[in-house]
Amino acid sequence: MKIKNLPGAWMLETFRRGGVDIDKLMKQLPDDVELMLYEMDSIPPDNIDRLLKACADISGNQDFGLTINELVDITMYGLFGYILLHSNTVEDLLNSLVRYHSVHHNAGIFYNLICEDHIVKIQFCYHQTNCLSHRHTTDWGLGFIPYFIKPLLGNIAQPISACFTYDAPPSLRGLHHYFGTNLEFNQVHNELIYPCSILKQRITEKTDPVLLKILREEADKLLLEQKKDNSLKKAIHIFIFENIGVNKINSSDAAKTFNLSLSTFKRKMAAECIDFKKEKESIRNVMAKQLLSRTTLPVSEIAEKTGFSNASSFTRFFIRCNRQNPLQFRNSSRLNEPKR
Repeated sequence: MKIKNLPGAWMLETFRRGGVDIDKLMKQLPDDVELMLYEMDSIPPDNIDRLLKACADISGNQDFGLTINELVDITMYGLFGYILLHSNTVEDLLNSLVRYHSVHHNAGIFYNLICEDHIVKIQFCYHQTNCLSHRHTTDWGLGFIPYFIKPLLGNIAQPISACFTYDAPPSLRGLHHYFGTNLEFNQVHNELIYPCSILKQRITEKTDPVLLKILREEADKLLLEQKKDNSLKKAIHIFIFENIGVNKINSSDAAKTFNLSLSTFKRKMAAECIDFKKEKESIRNVMAKQLLSRTTLPVSEIAEKTGFSNASSFTRFFIRCNRQNPLQFRNSSRLNEPKR
């Protein structure tokens, strides 16, 4: 299989864009690179940090872990990134990191959120600790938070203080840029400390809370299903869900996302009896029924959110799938709601 088709290929490309000589990295750490390429979602933190340290040495950038945040587009994280992008507030974002990071990457790295008095601590934790500092992995994980929210919130995105379990590096310039100047090293936890007021800061345009809940529920279901069944069909479901608002999404778009030629992608689907159009229609219909029964969004907006160019084409689609129009479905679902 070509490298570009492997699960961790996007990470190798990220290293390259960060100034890393990939041939040199592969010669230096062949086993770690192979593990990353084939098992990116479960590579242990020791291997990640070895790779990041080697990248730092090869590129001459000793803040390589921090720099990863600037090199990776959040959409590269797939459904996990999609969930983060749909965070209304900083609190939503942090809760999503706590809830979904260990699902997205199940190799013993996780976030923890602690509220104490008037402060909130965001910890980046490892299930097992050893002699390795995990400096670069920690910088990547903690650095994501201020990097993501600073363009939206300005200076309040800088934490009150930051603590790290590793020794102070020779240069603090990169850490100061991300976390401010109040830094402590050789601490018990890797953590950022913010005032509790940061939690309610809005980082996206206001989203209907019920809509956000539906998106989270569906995304949660897909992520957990993918962990149990990492098949092409589940990958296609996630791709369709991530792009549900795109009108003309098709198998050609999916093939490009999976780094496959269209002919190879169609051959793989045929081997597993997958009909891309039917899968897309099924997911659109499920989402449409959820939005109709659980929100008060107008039909035109639901049409847009499920990838239709106008309400008329959405209505025709909905009648074909459900033998009733959207408003009839909405009214009947309300009538069938249990009385409180």
